[in-house]
Amino acid sequence: MENKISEIKYKYIAKPGETINAKKNDYIRINEKLQFAGLVLLAYEILKDLIIKPIKLFYKDVTFSGDSPFTSYEHDVLYRNKYEFKACLLYLKDFMEAINEEDVDILMELMEKRNIVAHELSQIMEDFNFSEFYNIGLRTKNVLFKISNYRIRMELGADPDFQHLEWNKAVGDEYILFEKVLNSINEYTK
Repeated sequence: MENKISEIKYKYIAKPGETINAKKNDYIRINEKLQFAGLVLLAYEILKDLIIKPIKLFYKDVTFSGDSPFTSYEHDVLYRNKYEFKACLLYLKDFMEAINEEDVDILMELMEKRNIVAHELSQIMEDFNFSEFYNIGLRTKNVLFKISNYRIRMELGADPDFQHLEWNKAVGDEYILFEKVLNSINEYTK
């Protein structure tokens, strides 16, 4: 293992007699992988914003009456798991019934891949299967459609100005942005 690390560690340094120009393709590959890693991180942040922000906003500066099914963000959401992201997923699954257990597993798998990219990028640069992330992203996209569609229905469903929408196809801006990022990731995996 130590030998492999030193091979990777010094792979990008020009050897005696080798010009920087001879390493140009290696540097281009590094740049592409870094751009791809940035897209992976952006995809997760979009996902996180779509899941956490609306729930937090719903509870912000609100006091619920005694007969309300809602209590507080801490009581209704955060008690479900020590990690806010997972707690919000469980809230969407158990309390709001917007997603199911399989959906939670898919989103947690994406988060795990994101964590590898965010925290271990220098170690995985050569071996990370970027097309695998795209495949997880496709499954995530289907779950995000459910969440985005659910949110749009909750926010705009009673508004007469939006009754013309095809509710089974309506999505929010975050979903559209995630889809664009996923398309860019797909370009890197070709």
